[in-house]
Amino acid sequence: MSAPDLSEETVSALRSAGLTAHTTVLLGAGASVTSGLPTWDQLAERLLVASGAVGSPEEAQLLLTRQDPLIVVEAARSALGSDWERKLRASLYEGVTAAEFSALHRATAAHAIESGPGGTTLATLNFDTLLEGALEAEVGAAALPVTTSVAPDGHEGFVVHHLHGIVTPTSSEGVVVALTDVLDLVEQESPWQLVFLRRVVERGAVIIAGTSYRDPDIRQWFHAALAEAPSHHAVFVILAREGFGVTKEEFRSLARSLSLQWTAIGIRPVLVHDYADAAQVVRELRYIDRDGYLSPADRAACVWRHHEHDFRALQNAYVAVLREDAEILQGVLDVETLNVSLWLSDADGTLARWASQDRHYDGASALRRADTGFDSMWIAGRALGSDELLVKDLPPDRLRRWSSVIALPIPVLHPHLPAMTSAVITIGLPDEARRYESSSYRWKGPLADIGDAWSTRLTDGLEWPSGAYTSDTTSEA
Repeated sequence: MSAPDLSEETVSALRSAGLTAHTTVLLGAGASVTSGLPTWDQLAERLLVASGAVGSPEEAQLLLTRQDPLIVVEAARSALGSDWERKLRASLYEGVTAAEFSALHRATAAHAIESGPGGTTLATLNFDTLLEGALEAEVGAAALPVTTSVAPDGHEGFVVHHLHGIVTPTSSEGVVVALTDVLDLVEQESPWQLVFLRRVVERGAVIIAGTSYRDPDIRQWFHAALAEAPSHHAVFVILAREGFGVTKEEFRSLARSLSLQWTAIGIRPVLVHDYADAAQVVRELRYIDRDGYLSPADRAACVWRHHEHDFRALQNAYVAVLREDAEILQGVLDVETLNVSLWLSDADGTLARWASQDRHYDGASALRRADTGFDSMWIAGRALGSDELLVKDLPPDRLRRWSSVIALPIPVLHPHLPAMTSAVITIGLPDEARRYESSSYRWKGPLADIGDAWSTRLTDGLEWPSGAYTSDTTSEA
């Protein structure tokens, strides 16, 4: 699955569940892992090694796979003593110089901005302040991180509630990271986190994204909050296959069990493949309950049918444009030869190489297909699955013309619904990826301009289905 494959069946689970009353988005580690920060287990491993509590990463992994990670971290804290907070900060941001916002950060920020301050409640289990950074980058105003259930008196801007505390490169506040921290909280009659969750579940729907939900305190608090919530207000968890690290086949076999276990504890599961899919679900939240709504899969299918219908004319036009793009990119990438291709989602789980600068295809049946997702064998498929610009080396092959590929996801526009990544531009290049990464300051701007032009071009002349979401139905927004 990738964003264009999010079907009506997937998104319909979110309907009539309190979204129109109020929405709370709660982000977990999956939002920040794709920004370069460690998973919970990776952070625990770093702390154990840094503290000297274990002699190697392998010993740390052995402990983490056979015990509750919360109690394992107690060993690191005990060994570090007064140096604990400094090592915690260093371990969290190890190797991170300037973390980029993930697709989930950007989607959540965009959703909040559409709603305005107070229209959506924002919360996170993460220590970092990347969500605040994404909000600030979009609206140019600081978003306030808090470790309380309510914003300070007089604050009218965006607020992000950190349920497990805040850790920046220079300070920390209210951190919940080890077993004793959790036990101290759950023993309290009304910790601020429980007060907060009770309030947001009472107000409307809660969307949990990017977390495995294994924190015992969060599970206990949601259990208590749901017991008192209105029956039509639901808590959803978006479960991404990427977070489980399993294949598509394994995920399909686990789907029924995952659905049953979450439903049994009163939380509605939404199963997707990539963290970027979860981000697209968040983008769709404000629109799902509107009349005439088209799912991402339906929109992608419209784009694909438009291209199938006018295949020859669009093939000729696109090849000419790709040749012009290639000339621009040859200059900024400082190469004599390269190959630029356009890949387009068929809304059926695969990506088709629809046009290339150096050839004409006779019909859709002749197009090369690639699977999509974070673990795709194809760089174009991974770019669509991650919704991120990728610069990657190709496996060595003496018969292959290209040594590396740049892949740029292309968002496809709809006049009234959220943009979604449904296409990819790839550039086959003669040298290793590191050469182009080091000169990205020269080519990222021109490539972004090329991508913007394709975003518009892909829907030129496309007539969306009559009765689909129109400007008349957006007047309520």
